[in-house]
Amino acid sequence: MTKKIADLLDEIGLFQEFSYAELEVLARYLKLEEIIAGEMVFSEGERGNYMFILLSGKVAIFKGGMRHQHLLATEGRGRIIGEMSLLDQEARSASCVAEQNSEILTFTHQSLKRMAVEHPAVAFHFMLFLARLLSRRLRRTSGMVAEYMSELEELYQRAEPGQEESSEE
Repeated sequence: MTKKIADLLDEIGLFQEFSYAELEVLARYLKLEEIIAGEMVFSEGERGNYMFILLSGKVAIFKGGMRHQHLLATEGRGRIIGEMSLLDQEARSASCVAEQNSEILTFTHQSLKRMAVEHPAVAFHFMLFLARLLSRRLRRTSGMVAEYMSELEELYQRAEPGQEESSEE
């Protein structure tokens, strides 16, 4: 099974920076699972301790609002989901639902700790990989927030009544 999982990872472009030997080590700590369309993979607010790599299918990521859920993203093959909870074991920041029958590789916090003891170099490489992934996502999100704030400012300025100066001379 380890070789099969390493082969699956090797086919995903996201893992191109890992040698095949590193993928074989990583594969020992991953669990292959299937999720059914409509299944709630995890819910916003619940404590998390794992991430998953989407091998096939699609999942939707939702964030709760005051009135209803907002779709944040639809993710497909090769995407990593839930990495923040893998690292910090805090409450999930969003919900994840399978849109299609999907195949995933789960990686738990406990597995990460075991790998750090048994294969520290591979664990370090994987943690560096996750740090870069999180950095890219944070940069993208910061850009989106800045764009949204600019749009709000423009809307506010257009909605503000004209402030004409009156002169009483």
